[in-house]
Amino acid sequence: MQSHSDSVARIADYYLERVRSSLRGLPAAEQDEFLREIRSHIHESYQASVGEDDVVRILEVLRGMGEPAALVAERLPGNLVGSAVRNRGPLLTIVGILIALFGIPLGFGGVAVLAGVLVALSGLVAAYFATVGLICLLSVMMLAFGLLRAQRPDIWDRLLATGVIQMDPGASQFLDALSPGDQALILIGCAAILGGFGFAMFWVGRKYLLPGLRFLANLALDWVQKSARTLRHKLQLNTSERVRQPTFFSVG
Repeated sequence: MQSHSDSVARIADYYLERVRSSLRGLPAAEQDEFLREIRSHIHESYQASVGEDDVVRILEVLRGMGEPAALVAERLPGNLVGSAVRNRGPLLTIVGILIALFGIPLGFGGVAVLAGVLVALSGLVAAYFATVGLICLLSVMMLAFGLLRAQRPDIWDRLLATGVIQMDPGASQFLDALSPGDQALILIGCAAILGGFGFAMFWVGRKYLLPGLRFLANLALDWVQKSARTLRHKLQLNTSERVRQPTFFSVG
């Protein structure tokens, strides 16, 4: 709103700050994208409005958009799902659907569902990264065996004979037809492929899975904090009411 008067800009900025406060717990990138869309909508609506008083025009525009909390409840789910589809973020897609169904940011009516989904997704993400770790471990072991086959074939043969290294009969027959150097190259090549696949899985998990899980955890933490503040406020009110109540004494 920089092209308008300072009063219009201040009013719009105050409204946007209230919108931002309703987005607490959302990743910063998602907050910024949502606010950009709202700012653009305010600008377009203001330009299309008529009237001589700028302040009256901007107030009418914001009144038509509704209270910030209601605006977030209405537009955030679609915004999150759209962002997740564009960025291929599966967990953020789930978050957007949850918010659309249960209104999680506004009153946390679906907090039980959120907690269940958070636990389930945490388990899935943990299993995913455990698989990544296993693939990377296999890659390192295969690389070590390849180097051992190339540098110390006598040790390799001893380990193979004692059963420390066990191989599938078909793979063993295939490798026996090759020279030790070729066997080492195959092992090292397989190790590189496994390592690259493990790194790709780690990158995907770090970029697309962890942000969605962190967002869900932030929502749950925000709900706990708000619940604690609400409970403390009620306790303080009850205490204040008891203190203000008059005490009657009966005279015998």
